[in-house]
Amino acid sequence: MIIVDKKIVNNIPVIELVKSNQIDKKIPLAIFYHGVTNQKEQGLTAGYELAQRGFRTIIPDAFLHGERKEEPYQGPKEMAFWHIELKTVEELPALVDYYVAKGLATKNQVTVTGLSMGAIATCMAFAKYPWIKAGGCLMGNPDPSSFTQWLLTSQWRSVVEGLESMDQDVVLQAMAPFNPLSLKRAPEKIAGRPFYIWHGEEDETVPFEQMKAFVESIAQEPYAKNVHFEFYEGHAHKVPYEVFVNMADYLGV
Repeated sequence: MIIVDKKIVNNIPVIELVKSNQIDKKIPLAIFYHGVTNQKEQGLTAGYELAQRGFRTIIPDAFLHGERKEEPYQGPKEMAFWHIELKTVEELPALVDYYVAKGLATKNQVTVTGLSMGAIATCMAFAKYPWIKAGGCLMGNPDPSSFTQWLLTSQWRSVVEGLESMDQDVVLQAMAPFNPLSLKRAPEKIAGRPFYIWHGEEDETVPFEQMKAFVESIAQEPYAKNVHFEFYEGHAHKVPYEVFVNMADYLGV
């Protein structure tokens, strides 16, 4: 039986899923990050599948999402999305340390996964933290700058507040702090770790072609020997249930 528990960890609302017979044991930890405008409850499918495979799965609310909608943000509106992403990456070690301190996890047994916005954060975390054991990226992007430049020529330019006023020079300057978090710029940081990547070919929200080009560019590299890429024809920006199953199977302990 899977136990589902809501709690607050370091001021972050999370949902924790774990098998009932493992609730007090030190077991591998998995973190799943939800998508933009979503909340932690919408990660329950992925969380359940990961818990079924022996993980203690944590699904946090992202900054300005779910129970954190009212947290203050004073930055420029056009950078709110990337502020959320950066805060997600910065908050990760404290989440992990909480469970390590409780004797419920070890830092060398941490898997990080996510969907859309959460998958982009996963790629950034994979680039920043070599202690992450494995990752899962569903409809994500490996390079913040390339993705932002794509946004300026996409349907989202007139939808996302602030994008219309941004030009290429502004983007390059604003995104410079994110370059060290780019897997595209330093793919060797994958370092042989298991990394499950899924994307729908018809995705017009987070472009499939950018992820496809990235995967193809590293396919023959030794550091990418455990990268597993799946793509579905005819699928847009929505993850089928079986993909959560496949990801959990690939990353399962």
